[in-house]
Amino acid sequence: MAGTRTIVCVSDHTGLTAEAFAHSLISRFPQIEAGYVVRPFVDSVEKAEAVVAEIDALGPGAPPIVFTTFSDTGLQDIVAGVDGMVINLFSESLDRLAAELGEEPSSEVSQYHGVGDIARYQLRLDAVDFTLMTDDGLGFEHYPLADLILVGASRVGKTPSCLYLSMHYGIRAANYPLSLDDHEGAGLPPTLGSHRDRLYGLTIEPRRLRAIRLQRRPDGAYASLEMCKREIRHTEQLFRAEGIPYLDSTSRSIEEISATIIEDTGLTRRI
Repeated sequence: MAGTRTIVCVSDHTGLTAEAFAHSLISRFPQIEAGYVVRPFVDSVEKAEAVVAEIDALGPGAPPIVFTTFSDTGLQDIVAGVDGMVINLFSESLDRLAAELGEEPSSEVSQYHGVGDIARYQLRLDAVDFTLMTDDGLGFEHYPLADLILVGASRVGKTPSCLYLSMHYGIRAANYPLSLDDHEGAGLPPTLGSHRDRLYGLTIEPRRLRAIRLQRRPDGAYASLEMCKREIRHTEQLFRAEGIPYLDSTSRSIEEISATIIEDTGLTRRI
C-alpha cells in the first residue's frame, strides 16, 4: 500500500546498523515515501519506555515500522510492545548462528561500530587523514602512498566517494580535479603521469553536473551547460585515450560507486 510511512531505527548502541539495513530494505519499495527517525543508545529501561511512548504518540496514519538491533533481550521486549511492526535484525540470525557455531553470543553491546580492534581503528583514521590531506588536488607529493586516485571534473562525486572508501574500506584515496587547463596539453597532467596504475575516473551526465554546480556557484560560466558539456567531453576523451577505467556517477549512490571501484580495481578492504 503506497503512501507515507515512518521508519524508526532503535538500538542500544549507535543505531548505524539498524539505519543502514532499514534504508536498504525500504529502498526496494520506491512507491513508499519514508520518513526516518533514529534513536541510538537506548540502553536502559527508562530510555526504552520513553522511545515506546514517543513512537506510540506519532499520531494518526499508517503504523510505523521499527527496526531494532538490541543485544539486551529485556530492552527488545519493551520496544516490541509498540503499536507498529517491529523487526529485530539480530534475534533470529544470532539464534541460528549460535546453533551452527555451538557458542552463545556475547551479551555485551556490539563492537561493530566501536573501537574494538585498535589496529583496525587506526587504519581507518590514517586512511581518512590521508584522504583529507589529498582532497581536491592537494598534497600531490603524497600520491606515492595512495591506493587510489580518483580523477574527474569538479563536482562529479570524487570527494564523497574518497571519504566513503577511507571510512568504510580503509583505502587511502586521493582525488584530482581535472580542469580545462589540464586538457590543453597532450596526455595526462604531469602530476598524474607517474601514478597511472592507481587512477580511476568518474564522469557524469552534463545536465546533472550543471544542477549540482548551480547549488554551489550559480553565477558565471562554471555552472553553464556549455561548460559542463565541454568538460565532460574532454574528460571522457582523456580517459579513453589513456586507458583509464571510469564510471558514470549520474544515477549511482556513493555506496554503489565505492563498491564498483573496489570491484573494478581489485583493491582489498583493510577494515
